[in-house]
Amino acid sequence: MHLTKTTLGNIVSDLIANDIIREYTHSSSEADSSLGRKPIILDLSPNSPLIAGMLIKRGLLSVILADLKGRIITQEDYRYDSLDTDTLIETLLKLLDKLRKGQSRRVAAIGISSVGPVDTKTQKLTIPANFWGICDLAVPEILSQRTGLPAYIIHDSSAGALAEKIYGSQTRSNNLFYLHIMNGIGAGYIFQGNIYDGDFGQTGELGHTSINFAGPPCSCGNRGCLDLYANVENMNRHIRELRNIYKGPTLLAPNQDSYSWGDIIAAASAMDFLAMAALDEFCGYLAYGVRNAIHLLDICHIIVGYDSPVESTVVEDTLATKLNSGLMPNTRHAVEIVKSSFGGQAPLIGSIAVVTDKIFNGELTLF
Repeated sequence: MHLTKTTLGNIVSDLIANDIIREYTHSSSEADSSLGRKPIILDLSPNSPLIAGMLIKRGLLSVILADLKGRIITQEDYRYDSLDTDTLIETLLKLLDKLRKGQSRRVAAIGISSVGPVDTKTQKLTIPANFWGICDLAVPEILSQRTGLPAYIIHDSSAGALAEKIYGSQTRSNNLFYLHIMNGIGAGYIFQGNIYDGDFGQTGELGHTSINFAGPPCSCGNRGCLDLYANVENMNRHIRELRNIYKGPTLLAPNQDSYSWGDIIAAASAMDFLAMAALDEFCGYLAYGVRNAIHLLDICHIIVGYDSPVESTVVEDTLATKLNSGLMPNTRHAVEIVKSSFGGQAPLIGSIAVVTDKIFNGELTLF
C-alpha cells in the first residue's frame, strides 16, 4: 500500500475509534511457539456498518444485508411473473425495510446488481429486453431519495466480476474475465485491478456479439448473436434430435420434451450421452464469442458463473477444451477457466462488492 507505519497506525486508530474494526487478542487455545510479542488481530467490529445489496433479474428480486467482508447476514427474495416500474421500486423498498427492522447496525449504502443493459454513467436501468417495458429508470436515484442512503447500480455481469475480484478466488488477478450464463450470456471485465465500464457504462453484453453475420436477426438489431445459439432451447432441440437415433440409456426423463439448464448440467456431470452432446454444442457456440474477446483483450483468467445443482466443473472443462484447441498458434498461454466461487450468486454478492469498491477507492466514506 506504500504507507508509512505512522500513517497506517493513524488510519487503524480512526477505524477503531469509529467502531468499524476492533482489536482481538490471539486465542490462548492456539499453539504459538514463536518468541516475542503475541499478535493483535484486526477484524470487523460487530457494530460495523452493513451494506444493502439488491439483485434485479427476470422473475426474481433479492435484497440482502451483508458486512464489509461480503458475508450475507440476512436475505429476502420476491419471485414474480410480471413487473412494472412502481412494483419494482416498492418491492425493493419493502424487502429492505423488512431486513433493516431486524438489525441494530446501520446501513452505509445500497448496491444494485441488475439485468442489463445498465448505464453506470447516468446510473440508469436502460432498455432491458423482455422486461415488461421498464426502461430509462433511475433506480439508484429513486432509492436514495426514499431511504437517504447512497445507491449505485451495476450490470449483473460486472457485479459478478467485482465479486470475484474483491471476495472470490481471484483477488490477486489484475485482469480477469467473468462469464455469466443466465438467461443469456454476459461478461464482466477487470482490467489492471479495476472494473471496466467503458465510455457509457454498458459493457458486458457478450451475448449480443455476432458469431454468424448471415444468421437470424436479433432483438438488439444485430444478426447471428451468440444468445441465439448458446441457449437452453437449442440444447433441448439437440437432445430431441439425438433421441431419434440414440436408443441407449439416459438420465434425462424420457417423458419430457424440455429440460432445464440444471437438469442438463446434472446429467452431463454424470457423463450422460445426450446431456454431454447438448453441452458440447452449447460450449462450441460459446467458445466463438469468448475466443473473440480473448483475442481482443488478451485475458487468460476466465471465471464462469451460473446456477448449478452439482459441484462438478463439466461446463468449465468442456469450454476449456473448445477454447484451448482453437486459439491462434502464436498464443502460448493456455486459458485458465474456473468455476465461480459463488456459483449463480456472484451477481448478488457483486451488489455488495460495488459499494465496497467505492469505499476502497475513496468515493464513499464510512464516517
